[in-house]
Amino acid sequence: AMSGSGRPRAPNGYELRPKMSVELAVIIPTLDEELHIERAIASATELGPVYVIDCGSSDGTEELALQAGAAVYKHPWEGYAAQKNWALKSLPITTPWVLFLDADEMITPAGRREIESVISEGAFEGFYVPRQNIFLGRVLKHAWWYPDYTLRLFRREKGRFEARLVHESVLLDGRAGFLKEALLHENLKGIDAFIWRHLRYATLEAEEMHKWRNGVVHDQRRGSLVGSWPERRRALKTRVWYRLPGRPAIRFFWMYFIKRGFLDGQQGLIYSQLLAAHEALIDAKLLERQLSGRSGQSQSSSPSRRYLERLACLGIADGRHRRGKR
Repeated sequence: AMSGSGRPRAPNGYELRPKMSVELAVIIPTLDEELHIERAIASATELGPVYVIDCGSSDGTEELALQAGAAVYKHPWEGYAAQKNWALKSLPITTPWVLFLDADEMITPAGRREIESVISEGAFEGFYVPRQNIFLGRVLKHAWWYPDYTLRLFRREKGRFEARLVHESVLLDGRAGFLKEALLHENLKGIDAFIWRHLRYATLEAEEMHKWRNGVVHDQRRGSLVGSWPERRRALKTRVWYRLPGRPAIRFFWMYFIKRGFLDGQQGLIYSQLLAAHEALIDAKLLERQLSGRSGQSQSSSPSRRYLERLACLGIADGRHRRGKR
């Protein structure tokens, strides 16, 4: 809807704030993100209209997002990739470019300037954006995958998300460039939420590994050791990393010693330990998945499958049971 000033209105009638750009829309998926949502929207609102896709928050996420100037749309959880693809197809976006932002991420002023500059040049159909992780109050300069490039910014008609359960990538029809300014990632929900989140990721990653080993992967980025950078990265993950024994120890050694995570102090040590434990959880979940198959238990009725379907948005989202609305 439009206001008397000709500016778009959010579904509740709030008038959206004026934007510096009419070329870009920002999309933020949410569930119970009242700690982060205002910060994320404030960092993005100068770039263009901000759309929040909420899958059932029971805290103040929706109200805070509306007050911050975003348009809020509710959509039942379908999965990470499916939720984002729904947003691309169903939201009333008219801008040629879209940027996907997690609720616990922020765009810096320098990042906003760079984004406006590159989309005006029109040299690429998409851009990989670096991310800088802040963990327990400290910027991790070593114990991390920095620059951790992810394709977040792309022409709306040129990209879609692959059918992967977790860590999904954008399938881009065209050339991609690389931005220099990083998104800042800082989750304020604490260690309990971190552990629950990575338990969820481990369940989903184990399911992906099981699918790959059984040759039932469809509509995903292909891996090729002689292909593009994203194809080489996928090939190394599926053909090399998935096959390595002792991945938890390798992960810790790589992050703490090779990447010099010890220079990040106590936060670097804890983060390296937690990510190594995450690899161990993936192995445990994969073994559990394989044993449930051997016992003849149907995939649809297994506890792991029910957990996988419910945990992301219906059961335990951040290490706690969601409160029902009264």
